[in-house]
Formats: sequence, C-alpha cells, structure tokens
Amino acid sequence: MQQQEVIEVKTKTVACDGGGGPLGHPMIYMTFKPGDTEVVCPYCSRTYKLLPGAKDDHH
Repeated sequence: MQQQEVIEVKTKTVACDGGGGPLGHPMIYMTFKPGDTEVVCPYCSRTYKLLPGAKDDHH
C-alpha cells in the first residue's frame, strides 16, 4: 500500500484539489476542529498536519 502524502500547514483551514490535473478532484475546504492536529481529505486521503502556533483564519 502506498504511503499517502502528509502536508504541514500553518492555518486552521486548508484547501485540497488532489494536486490538480487528471488525478485531481473538486476543490474542497477543510477546517481543523478544536483539539485536532490532522485532517484527511475524503477524496484523495492527503493528510494535513497542523503545525504548533497555527493561526486562526477568522481574525
């Protein structure tokens, strides 16, 4: 089984399109829930990991 990509992010909302091109998927936005440090895209299974000190997008 292939290891899925892990992307470290500094914001609590992330956008994923599967990398675009023929292997992509519709753009979706995911928001980390309080206490969560990872979200996984339901389309492509990319994992987004929240870095310490991440900014809240709703200033």
